[in-house]
Amino acid sequence: MIVQLSLILVASLFNAIRSCSNGTIANGRLANYKVDSEEGDSASLVCSDGYTTYNSHLVCGEDNTWLPTPICHKVFVRFNKTSMIKYVYPTPYDSVDSSVSFSFSTPPLQSTGVLVRLTSKKLSDGSRDTLTVELVGGFLATTMQLSSIGQRIIGFCHDDMLLNDNMQHKVVLKRNPDSLSMTIDNRSIQCSYPSGSKLEFTFTALRSIQVGHLQPTWGEAYGFTGCMTDLFVDGLSPLILADLAENTKIEDQVSVQDVDFVETCGEKYNVPTTQPPQQPTNSPPFDTNPITGAVEDKEKDDDSGKDKMTLIVILVTIVILILLVLLIGIVCKKY
Repeated sequence: MIVQLSLILVASLFNAIRSCSNGTIANGRLANYKVDSEEGDSASLVCSDGYTTYNSHLVCGEDNTWLPTPICHKVFVRFNKTSMIKYVYPTPYDSVDSSVSFSFSTPPLQSTGVLVRLTSKKLSDGSRDTLTVELVGGFLATTMQLSSIGQRIIGFCHDDMLLNDNMQHKVVLKRNPDSLSMTIDNRSIQCSYPSGSKLEFTFTALRSIQVGHLQPTWGEAYGFTGCMTDLFVDGLSPLILADLAENTKIEDQVSVQDVDFVETCGEKYNVPTTQPPQQPTNSPPFDTNPITGAVEDKEKDDDSGKDKMTLIVILVTIVILILLVLLIGIVCKKY
């Protein structure tokens, strides 16, 4: 009798699992099956690398289908000058160790624009901590400013290769209490820090993540034109949350303005896959050691260099003329 009951229970468990697990899950799989006669059978949705889902807990419905529908998302978002996605944390928190990663492409005409900015809540003195990743003259730069030291730029990373080339570029930014690092397409990027002191890169009361339609650190042009995917900030994906906002309970936390959710970033800009990154014809518009309380534009140094060269040419010309006059005088006396 006991054996028969055991066989019945095993058969019921098998049928319960099969009733909601027929077919395959695109870019994911089901795991952690649990049979519950009162609350309904359940499972977890595990997505493949590069994909994620907002609803990982699934329940088998009365019609033998999983609820909510198991979907693993990889969202591609197309931005223009007026586009914006902003995520606001329900509770601000002090971010000590952090990572920001994303892939993007942008056309050659797009030379300036903020890709991602992390901002703290407004502190008691009215200031905010910020971390900004942006294009400056076609080059990518990252700055971190802390209100605790008067909004001074304490971390600065910049690339020396043009990225506004219609190609997909992978950016990974990592921060811990005493350092800031960045890679682009697996290349390590130069980062600078204040000399003579060890400042903690602790982000006070992280409040929001925003992509697009932001005032850049350099220049006056708002907005970012291009395509972005795989944006993750400490495991959270604002792009995916924006895509799911209408069907979830997070509408108040996500703001979406004038963006297009597309199947791939290659549709609009025809992104090549084999062409190597473009070598710059000009140097990045930054000083090589910008952490001096403010970041200076390298063009100013170029102008001063040109002035010095002009002065040297004038002095050399005067010396040559004097020597010629002296030589002519010596020749005249001799004859």
